[in-house]
Amino acid sequence: MADTFSDLPDALVRDLLAQATPVAERVSTHLNRLWQARGTIRQRVQSEGLIARKADLDVPREPSVVGIDGSYQVHRLTALDLCAAAAVAVEGTSKEARRHWQEPYHRMWVNSFEHSKNATNALRGLMISMELELAAEAPHDLVLLDGSFVVLLIYLNQGLTSFREAPALLREEFQRRWNEQRVLERFLALIQSDRTVAVPKYSGRNELGNFLRENSLPETDGKTLATVILEPDEYTNPLPIFHFGEEDKEYHLPEQYCPRERQDQMNQSIGNMRVVFYRPFSWAPAVRLELTGPIAASQARLSMVLEGIKRQLFSPAVTEPYPLFLADRMVKSLGAGVAVIEQSIAQHAVGSSTDVEGTILCLQNYRTEGGRGGS
Repeated sequence: MADTFSDLPDALVRDLLAQATPVAERVSTHLNRLWQARGTIRQRVQSEGLIARKADLDVPREPSVVGIDGSYQVHRLTALDLCAAAAVAVEGTSKEARRHWQEPYHRMWVNSFEHSKNATNALRGLMISMELELAAEAPHDLVLLDGSFVVLLIYLNQGLTSFREAPALLREEFQRRWNEQRVLERFLALIQSDRTVAVPKYSGRNELGNFLRENSLPETDGKTLATVILEPDEYTNPLPIFHFGEEDKEYHLPEQYCPRERQDQMNQSIGNMRVVFYRPFSWAPAVRLELTGPIAASQARLSMVLEGIKRQLFSPAVTEPYPLFLADRMVKSLGAGVAVIEQSIAQHAVGSSTDVEGTILCLQNYRTEGGRGGS
């Protein structure tokens, strides 16, 4: 405990600890109100025909599953930025025979260049292009993506909007991957695939929010509400994705990279997406699943998705489907890997420098940024 607060002033620690009880009371009140209203909310959701049992679906064969996650790192040294982007794919547990899948099951890029405010957006876009490549090449029945489909689109848009102002090395790599890997076509194929599911850990969207307002309850996200009202092995029937406002109903990529007909195709696919909340076990919270149109429209495909999710949640220690859980842990290590490269660069630069002291000053690390699995 002493080490936890070792860098904080004593007075700040006292004020911080004094807030623990009031905050805990607010949290308890919020959760207790939800649990007290559980019966009423569940009855209303059931009356709308929105709760179903997985056991009532046809039992599919065990699907092969892969989880894909990405991360990026920006190490801001005194004289330059050391940047990396990576994506990894991890197979789930399966009794099936192994599929032919050419290694490596990851993509990675690392380099250094001058400081730039536009590096992060381009780097995130690069990371998404790597995730899309792995998703397209994975020969599995079910491809699980960490995060939401809209986040993929937002990161691509930010990358396309700013990469031309990014440092030359990053700009050239982004453009090379965009063209050679046909990133737009892969993204459009992904969001209308019958095997791709997005599994965000967190989402502020609540497709069940109307049932909260009827009970005058505080704002709560859909995943939390589904955890409260669903029994084990129950799921909600597919629901349209919640929109925060009119501007959230149509999405764009720069027109020079995504012609109008492609924009329309993209928005139609996003409009066809549906959300399902599924609580596989009593010891597991509900999982928020974003389904493409072809999956949401097919009972057989939905059944395979739920079967795949359930089989990949086999222990309370695994807090999300196993391949995503493992992929997340892997990409979180990217920061440590880049730190090793940082040390190697410093040793090499000092060894060949005519001004050792000045070189060391130029390679000091002031701040490290990370995102997605690396956050």
